[in-house]
Amino acid sequence: MASVDNKGDEEEPFVVGAASVDNSETLRNHTKDVHILSSAFLLIFLAYGAAQNLETTLNTKDDMGTISLGILYVSFTFFSLIASMVVRFMGSKNAVLLGTSGYWLFIAANLKPTWYTMVPASLYLGFAASIIWVGQGTYLTSTARSQARDYHLHEGTVIGKFNGEFWGMFASHQFVGNLISLAILRNGTGGTTSGTTLLLTVFLCSMTLGTILMCFLSKRVDRGEEGPKDSSFGLCSSLISLLKSVITPLLDVRMLLIIPLIAYSGLQQAFVWAEFTKEIVSPALGVSGVGGSMAVYGAFDAICSITAGRLTSGMSSITWIVSAGLSLQAVVFLWILKYSSTSGVLGILYPLLMASMLGIGDGVINTQLSALIGILFKHDTEGAFAQLKVWQSASIAVVFFLNPYISLQAMVAIMLAALVLAAGGFLAGYCNGNNRICEMGTSPSDPLLHISVQNKNLILRSQIINVSLSCNVSNPLLVMSLPFTSLRHRVSWPLILYSATWTSLLTLTVAVASFSPEVAFVSTISSFSRGCEQEGTVRVPLDVPGEVMCLPARLFKRSTVTDSTVSLLFAALVVAVSAWVVRAVGLWEEDEATL
Repeated sequence: MASVDNKGDEEEPFVVGAASVDNSETLRNHTKDVHILSSAFLLIFLAYGAAQNLETTLNTKDDMGTISLGILYVSFTFFSLIASMVVRFMGSKNAVLLGTSGYWLFIAANLKPTWYTMVPASLYLGFAASIIWVGQGTYLTSTARSQARDYHLHEGTVIGKFNGEFWGMFASHQFVGNLISLAILRNGTGGTTSGTTLLLTVFLCSMTLGTILMCFLSKRVDRGEEGPKDSSFGLCSSLISLLKSVITPLLDVRMLLIIPLIAYSGLQQAFVWAEFTKEIVSPALGVSGVGGSMAVYGAFDAICSITAGRLTSGMSSITWIVSAGLSLQAVVFLWILKYSSTSGVLGILYPLLMASMLGIGDGVINTQLSALIGILFKHDTEGAFAQLKVWQSASIAVVFFLNPYISLQAMVAIMLAALVLAAGGFLAGYCNGNNRICEMGTSPSDPLLHISVQNKNLILRSQIINVSLSCNVSNPLLVMSLPFTSLRHRVSWPLILYSATWTSLLTLTVAVASFSPEVAFVSTISSFSRGCEQEGTVRVPLDVPGEVMCLPARLFKRSTVTDSTVSLLFAALVVAVSAWVVRAVGLWEEDEATL
């Protein structure tokens, strides 16, 4: 999938230095395209985003709303596998234009929601979403590279800036769309909601304007979009291209190690759409209050997307920003584990505060993921962004399908475990000792470092010292990677080191989760369970949010063995599976002698 360019592409500096172009019209064209793309996505997704937030609360009959969204994201997952080929064949501009049709049909289907309208619309939207998002990522990255190439700008900074503007505008769709929902929808008697038809009609008009606006985008031909489009490009070549677009990114260790972060980004979005709105917001604020809380979510999402994009300058900044976003969301999940509905001002304030913190984390993660992929996978942009959407949509589908069957607390525990795995994989991506110690730009004028690991400890230590000096020990990931890289080459069985690390992390996660009695797989009845009003009873949570049942304590026999072993067994199971997967893909290959 790598572009057929000169062989020195892998060694190119981080800054693109092409001939200077003095024509100011070129600069306006680059930035104009970003403004148009961002505004068009805002108009389209303010409609779809608000409708999706309400899907699980409006179409509740037979869980049609939740199941429709699950079908949508399963379709999204599978079509993302071929999306890169479709975008390469059609071009990124045409792909995003075609993709808008799926969103329009999905909103139209909600005017008369039945299984016969929602299921086909969800299936088609899965295809449309796959190509619009791969096309968006390709188009935006191509625009940023053109800007950097034409004006001798730092490529990482331009990519971060353009992604910050796009994701800031995009994230504001939650604010605008949900304010419209809040203004139009009204809570009726008997739990009904009025104004739905008017709301969906307004959304269809907004989507139409967004589609028209996309027609004014400039057509771009990036190296990633060039491909055999003549008549000789037959079925066999198409299949080969498809297989390459799917498999090639998965052969890159960097992609394998950021996949957990990609999957987590989808999980946390789906958690907000499916669980947070239904289990936290609706009981406290009602269905009409979902729009207000998600407007707060979108406002903070947009502000932090723009801010994070402005602060992005390379791998070091991405590391710190992502770490901050993950930490903030971890605080929210731990809060939800102990949360119970209250009345009065605090009952309204708490869901809004949670929404704002989740919005900050989402804005940070989305902006930095797009910038990270644009920086690391410059020779296969379509394939890399296709992988982004494959794993995101798959994880979103998992949440929607699990939603009817598990409790809020169990879902939060899953989110915490996924967050730990995402953070660990993200950090491990830059501690990979097999191929390189350091692969990051230290300044606009320095090329990426490519340091080969030697087998002998003495030479390894020498290489570490040289790398630390050349990088000025300014990147936190480099500093953390040095002791782990050295330790990795001193351990005869790296799998043991890997297992011990993940056992510690997962055991810590489960131990924290065990403080909530609602996490059923940690313990039958947690020792931290709060007592009921009646003496001699035990508080048992139900699936209904905020509802509990008090049962006689004699019905339960606590087991010290269970309390002390379940978390370890859970951690060991995850370690066993993940360790063998890592072993299978060759992450811990034995070093070949080089001396």
